[in-house]
Amino acid sequence: MKSNFFGFLKHYFIPHEGNDHKPHFLRRKTVFLCLSGVIFCEAIFLLNVYVFIPYTNFFASILPNVLVDVTNTMRAEQKEKTLVLNQTLADAARMKAEDMATEGYFAHTSPDGVTPWYWLDRAGYAYSYAGENLAINFIDSEDVVDAWMKSTKHRENILNEKFTEIGIGTARGIYKGHETVFVVQMFGRPMGSVLPVARASISESETIQGIQSEDIDARVLAVTKKSESAEFEAYAKNATLFMSTLTKPRTVFDYIFLAFAGLVMIALLLKIFIKIHIQHPHLVVHGMILLVVVGFVMAINQYIGFSAIKIL
Repeated sequence: MKSNFFGFLKHYFIPHEGNDHKPHFLRRKTVFLCLSGVIFCEAIFLLNVYVFIPYTNFFASILPNVLVDVTNTMRAEQKEKTLVLNQTLADAARMKAEDMATEGYFAHTSPDGVTPWYWLDRAGYAYSYAGENLAINFIDSEDVVDAWMKSTKHRENILNEKFTEIGIGTARGIYKGHETVFVVQMFGRPMGSVLPVARASISESETIQGIQSEDIDARVLAVTKKSESAEFEAYAKNATLFMSTLTKPRTVFDYIFLAFAGLVMIALLLKIFIKIHIQHPHLVVHGMILLVVVGFVMAINQYIGFSAIKIL
C-alpha cells in the first residue's frame, strides 16, 4: 500500500523515464480535471453567497454563537475577561435585527427614532453599561470581526473591560433591494455589578463612530452608552469548529485554493529542476494556467466579499 502511494506520487509529480519525463499531474487530461475541480468549488462558493446565505436561515442561525466565540478569543488575546452569553441580551439583539430587517434600515436609531436602548428595555435587560455593534452585507464571519476590529469604536466595544455579558442577534431581510443578513452585537453590564476601580467610566453621552475604507466592503456601526438599570443570569456557549467553518465560506475556499496552488507549484518545481536538461514547455504552461486560474478565482472571491460594503 505504501509503495503504491509513493509510486503514484512518482508517476504524477516526478519526471523520470517511466513517465517519459512528463509528470501526469501537468498533462492535459489531469489539468482539465483540475480546472473542472476549481470551477466546481467556485460554483459551490457562489451558491453559498447568492443562495444559501441570503435565502436560508441556517447561516443566520449559527452565526451568533460563532461571533460570541470569536469575540471572546479577541478579548482573551488582550487579557480581558470572557464575556458571558446572556439570553435576554441576545433577545434584545434579535429584536433589533428583526426590526431593521422588517423596516429595511441600517442604523443604531430607527427612522422612527427608536434607540438601541429601547430593545434592551423591551427585552427586560437592566444594565449599567451597554454597547452595540452592527454589521450587514457580510458573507464570512471572519470579515465581520475583521471589520469591527479595524474600527476604533467597534474595537473598543469588543475589548471594553466594563462589559461582562454579550448577546448577538441576526435576521434575514432586504436592505436597498438586496437580500442580506443583519447582525446585531450587544454588550452589557448588569445593574449592580462592580466596576474596575482603576479605569475611567464611559462618557454619559451616546457615542457613534465608524470608519470608511476602500479595502473593506462592509457596513458596520458601533455605539456605546452609560445608563442605569438590573442583573440577569447568563450562560456561556462556544461555537464548535464545524459551526465556525460553515460561517466563513470565503476563508475556507481560500484555504482550499491556496493548498491546490501549492500543489501545482511543487509539481512545477519538480518538473523544472529534477531533470533540468529535459524540459517540456507545454507542461510548464499547463501549470502556469492552473496558477493563473486559481489566482483569478481568489481575486473574484475577495472582490465579492468586500466590494459593496461600506463602514460608517
